[in-house]
Amino acid sequence: MYTESLVDTSATYQVRAAPYLSATVVAVVVTYNSDLTRLVESLSALARQCAVVVVDNSTQGASRDRIREACEQTGAIWLPLGDNLGIAHAQNRGIAWARERAASDILLMDDDSVPPQSFVADLLEARKLSSMQPVVASARTIGADGEDLSNRTTESDVDLTPCSELTSSGALIPVVVFDLVGVFDDRLFIDCVDFEWGWRALSLGVPLVLCNRVTIQHRLGEGARLGLRIPSPIRHYYQFRNVLRMIVSSKAPLRWRLSQLIKLPVKLALIALLADRRADRLRYAAWGLLDFLSGRAGEFNH
Repeated sequence: MYTESLVDTSATYQVRAAPYLSATVVAVVVTYNSDLTRLVESLSALARQCAVVVVDNSTQGASRDRIREACEQTGAIWLPLGDNLGIAHAQNRGIAWARERAASDILLMDDDSVPPQSFVADLLEARKLSSMQPVVASARTIGADGEDLSNRTTESDVDLTPCSELTSSGALIPVVVFDLVGVFDDRLFIDCVDFEWGWRALSLGVPLVLCNRVTIQHRLGEGARLGLRIPSPIRHYYQFRNVLRMIVSSKAPLRWRLSQLIKLPVKLALIALLADRRADRLRYAAWGLLDFLSGRAGEFNH
């Protein structure tokens, strides 16, 4: 395990591809007070397939210690940020670390998604089928209940399906694409970070594709009520602020903008009627609206 702090960038680490891979891949995993059991399982599976760097957003000292131990146990690289600086900032740090060490591809992963044993090799192989290169290739995301969470509208027997929104977990991105598109917008902090980047990529001619035969399981939200996924209350702040920002100032498709204009008031109604901690949730949503109007970005700081 190699540890690098925010201020110590002098140490060197040679990224090596697994013997059976045709490219040098670095998996960037962002952690935040993560579940240790699930994280170790995820890192162990990834470390058998590629180099792994863990960018740690944890706010609790005990969590940082556990995540550092998980990296030591699995051979992952640990980059502690010392605080929660947002998923976009953390991903950008991991991408920068990998680029400095001549990685050819970045695999973005959540801290609780456990990939199959041939996951990286399958993504590398699947993307070769695209007639346009370079291409951003993502696995299909499957929920814990078997629900397909991917951004595809119909079942398909073909290997690749073009998509208009990127879900970052399970996305394999050639490093050269970041030269063209840039990195993630850390002003968003969380929510819409991957969508906004994907729309920028599409606007510059970089295709996004789903690899229909490559899947990964992912968990969303804290729980569910009447079939609706419910995030933590503070996420409503970022959801409302950032979605409104995407509607007025991004490369988002028109159909997405229109659908969100319908969904946002519906979401407010569902929060008021169905969710727990309703007052907290509605308060965060209201702050999101006000901060959108005032142009405030970054972390919630009220």
